Amino acid sequence: MAASASGTGVVDDSVHFNPNPNAPSTSTSLTRILLHSAPESFQSATEHPFLRLAGRGTLPRATLSRWLSQDRLYAQSYIGFIGALIARVELPDAYVSSQDKNLTKENDNDKDKDEDEAIRPWRVVTLLSAALDNILRELAFFESTAEKYGLSLDAPSRSDGDGDGEAVFAAEPATQQYIDLFRSFAADPSRSLLEGLVVLWATETVYLRAWTYAASFTDTDTNTNTNTNTNTDINTDHIHEPKEGSGPPGTGTGKLDPFAADQDSGALRSAFIPNWTSIEFADFVRDIGHITDLLAEREDAVNRNLDVYLAVWAHILDVERRFWPQVEHDS
Repeated sequence: MAASASGTGVVDDSVHFNPNPNAPSTSTSLTRILLHSAPESFQSATEHPFLRLAGRGTLPRATLSRWLSQDRLYAQSYIGFIGALIARVELPDAYVSSQDKNLTKENDNDKDKDEDEAIRPWRVVTLLSAALDNILRELAFFESTAEKYGLSLDAPSRSDGDGDGEAVFAAEPATQQYIDLFRSFAADPSRSLLEGLVVLWATETVYLRAWTYAASFTDTDTNTNTNTNTNTDINTDHIHEPKEGSGPPGTGTGKLDPFAADQDSGALRSAFIPNWTSIEFADFVRDIGHITDLLAEREDAVNRNLDVYLAVWAHILDVERRFWPQVEHDS
């Protein structure tokens, strides 16, 4: 299921997390090289105390609202980022069937199709279109879940202020760095499609790993999340909707939510964490890694521009570490 709470955070490859920090990579794929390049930074970015409290149901509602409000800003800026990446894809004149365009389980190991110069761009577009559709669903999911559990999506941070002592809602420094990074792909045509895919893969990989870590703190005897997955890979056509039930809050079956006594009334452990650790999301991250590695291989990126992608990965890990709110350290 989820990674151990005492795990190192080191990842074996773009599909499976490896608890052994000394395990060598057996592949020279770009994503595997990146995953092995900064294990301590990866751990810091994905095993934050905020996540431990979230997984235990002890994260204060106000803290969750502040973080969720920042994550909403992140998600909104993601839309323009994906659009900028789609604009970078050069589609071929050759006809490509709908079946060949899609990222499916049947096509996963079809190397001939992966290497087809006409098919590959369409698969990039399919992936990015799915990512865009997925983030729109995610924003709707934020809204409905926040309404159900009494959370705010524009909660000011403690550090915010307008000079009169009143807190105001604005992007925090780490959030603004993500927004600026995403916007740079629209503003700077010199940034490549591959660099953008590395950003996409990196952000989704750390997000999945972080919430998988959080899920590991939920008591397995009462955990209603049966979809947690240690894969870092997405079919993006599925987002869990908040479960409707007869009780406030319910589970959708008329039974009392086992996490209703959590400080957030179960928002994280009944809704958000199952969504962010689902098999579907893991499949999506895998698909991003697959497409990224194919494009990197085609461009000989490991030999020609590895320093660029290592810098991107290091930057994402640094920003993600600071994206989590500071909380009281638990025992």
